[in-house]
Amino acid sequence: MIVFFFFLSFFFSVVVYFLFLSRYKELGKLGLAVVSISLVLLWIGLTAFLLVAFGLYRFDRVIYSIIFFASIGLIAYLKLRSQELQEKFSVLEIGKKELLLLLIFSLFSFYLYAGFSTQYIDGGRDQGQYTIFGYVIAKTGGFNLDIPDSALIRNIFGDSVLLDYQAGSLDPRESIERRVPAFFHLLPAYLAVGYDLFGMFGLLGINSVFGFLSIFLFYLILRRLSDPLVAGAATVLYVLNVSQLWNVRTTLSEPISQFLILLTAYLLQTFFKTKNSFLMSAIGAVFGISCLLRIDGFTYFPLLAFYSAYLLLASPKHFKNFLFFFVSFSVVSIIAAIYSYYRSLRYIQAHWEFVKFMVIGFGFSVGFIFAEIVIWKNAPVVLQYLRVWLKEKKKFLRILTWLFFIALIGFACFIRPNFVNELNNSTLSQYRAVNSLLTFFWYVPFWLFIFLPFAFDLFLFRRKGIRTSFLFFAGSLLLFLYLLDPKIAPDHFWATRRWVIISIPFAILGSFLGIRSVPVLDKKWKTSVLILGFLSGLAYTIWRSNLILFRPMMESYLEGYSQFSKVMPIDESVYFTTKRSIASPLRYIYGRNIFIVKDSLEFLKKVPELLKLGKKVYIIQNGDFSGYKDSLKFYKVANLDLRGRFPIESVQRFPEFLYHKNLNLQVFRIEISDKISFNGPIEMEWNPAEGGFLSKVGKIEEDGTISATRHRGPLVYGPYLTLPSGKYELQFIGKNLQNAEFDVVCKHGSDRLLEIQKGDRDSIQTLLFEVKRPIVDDLEFRVFVEGKSGVRIEKISLKRIFEK
Repeated sequence: MIVFFFFLSFFFSVVVYFLFLSRYKELGKLGLAVVSISLVLLWIGLTAFLLVAFGLYRFDRVIYSIIFFASIGLIAYLKLRSQELQEKFSVLEIGKKELLLLLIFSLFSFYLYAGFSTQYIDGGRDQGQYTIFGYVIAKTGGFNLDIPDSALIRNIFGDSVLLDYQAGSLDPRESIERRVPAFFHLLPAYLAVGYDLFGMFGLLGINSVFGFLSIFLFYLILRRLSDPLVAGAATVLYVLNVSQLWNVRTTLSEPISQFLILLTAYLLQTFFKTKNSFLMSAIGAVFGISCLLRIDGFTYFPLLAFYSAYLLLASPKHFKNFLFFFVSFSVVSIIAAIYSYYRSLRYIQAHWEFVKFMVIGFGFSVGFIFAEIVIWKNAPVVLQYLRVWLKEKKKFLRILTWLFFIALIGFACFIRPNFVNELNNSTLSQYRAVNSLLTFFWYVPFWLFIFLPFAFDLFLFRRKGIRTSFLFFAGSLLLFLYLLDPKIAPDHFWATRRWVIISIPFAILGSFLGIRSVPVLDKKWKTSVLILGFLSGLAYTIWRSNLILFRPMMESYLEGYSQFSKVMPIDESVYFTTKRSIASPLRYIYGRNIFIVKDSLEFLKKVPELLKLGKKVYIIQNGDFSGYKDSLKFYKVANLDLRGRFPIESVQRFPEFLYHKNLNLQVFRIEISDKISFNGPIEMEWNPAEGGFLSKVGKIEEDGTISATRHRGPLVYGPYLTLPSGKYELQFIGKNLQNAEFDVVCKHGSDRLLEIQKGDRDSIQTLLFEVKRPIVDDLEFRVFVEGKSGVRIEKISLKRIFEK
């Protein structure tokens, strides 16, 4: 019933604001609908955010805020109703057939976005942490991350057990029970609303709503700049782009950032010639919401500084409007900064180097715009002289700009990558940075990208897109910034996180706009090139997207966690694990009192103290404690079986395959034993794609075997076992194993238990190694191959052996 009431209130609010905004003739009917829905959606998020800030979030209060928002709009509409009704309603800005095609395609796109959401609820990555925060808000009304047993665990286990989680850090200013979230708070507030509407699937699919609205904004912006053919072609490639699909299906903040930029660009494009200071201030406030969402939002100040200079020289009569926009954006961003200092200080401290650059950028931007105002008011002759000089030097500057672009692309493609040695002799961050443009071509094909400079020429020298110049500056500056330093993590699809904000959409939009802007071609040739570019770009885009197009990622993780929570008790139970990624979801979503083991040996020595207090103690890990020399016994009571597909996490190349991101963890109950159990049997057997084994260069077959491809690197690694001391026999079964190399390591490869050995048999390879320490964590078995080796891993087995 409450969900029905929410949608009824939402619909009522959209209708009211549709009527209210219809007095602005600049908006067509489709734009009216999109903007009305967008404003209500933003109001919902801001209301939820404010309630979360005070720990007062409740879904019914969000609904009341929607009604309140609509009531204000209705009152304003009735007061302004004295004007003629015929003057208030805009016409439909696109044809009916065009609108029908757009609606059909947008609904199909929404199906692609919402129908295949990624169940990333592990705490090891940002999307999982955002998910956890959203759930906690929906259940508790705020960021209630406190753990009452923290003091007890610290007193017993000391530093052998960690008390913080990747989803929440200990606040040094508070007691050890206090934890603070590690991110900004607007996205988790939206996720809480999604959870209250449709449970976990609503939470995981909230970005699909923003992605759906962004389609219309993207199309309408480009439609005003060009024609339906250009707008349609660019929109199809934008929607089907693998980066867009991947990010909209996750619980990351980038899709909302993209939506805010597109909404701001559309509103500025629409009201560019208005003299309404209130409207410009409102648009600036909308753009300022970005600073409540991501720390990157504060980097927009330099963007606005460059934009202001362009307006002052190219369209000085609109510079005053910009000032209202800038002041409003600045006020919202300052409020966001103050809030972040008090509520997200740990996050700011973690990114302090980046924050220092943002502070410098803020100071530069404000000072630059202030200087512009002084010149604008007191020395207009200087501006007039600059305009005359630019006009006289236009041809020279145009040639210089083209040479700059050619040199820049050549440097990024051919010269810059050679500054770094081969991957083995350089860091991954260096490799990703110097090859960023080549990586960018995975998403925007090179033969389209080469037309992007023509779009720059259109904006800078022909000034035909001055109404859309904000999007031009946002897209070009962020494209340059994130190509210079992508700020990406090792797994591949994170390379698109910053690029999807606007860099990739802008490159697609600008490429097609550039084709229409080539001065040496007539209209027929331009149309032919555009169609050819679209068809080849579509084939390329589908080829890249086919890996995930109609496939959900990590599709059974929710089921795995749910099955675990049904069989494992809560009361008087304390859980421990060496796997950081599962700790925070089990703690905050599934209510298990769980802590992270830092040192297994020291931890096990102190377990009896906790058992004496009447607690039930469980440990979750991949591996077996059987035979550990202590007065403890271990009973396997359950599995935590998490299953799903995920792209190969590569850096040097686009992921060609999906691997089984399966974690088959065992749950052991620990009890005090009267006997010390020595030399218990340990035998394990894995399908290579099961139980935590991963691959960077292998193809995962349907039967779970892993086959080498044409690439060189780790074919198999994992499964991050915990094992007691003893001698072990490790066996690989497969084909062409004589072409592979094998080793056994722990501590993420820094400690070798078995040196690299070359395979000496075709179908079976047996390795012997010894664990000399009482317990070892994160034990890996690794297989390395050269390109086109023909190696295939079909089965992996491990057993402890005893000397006779």
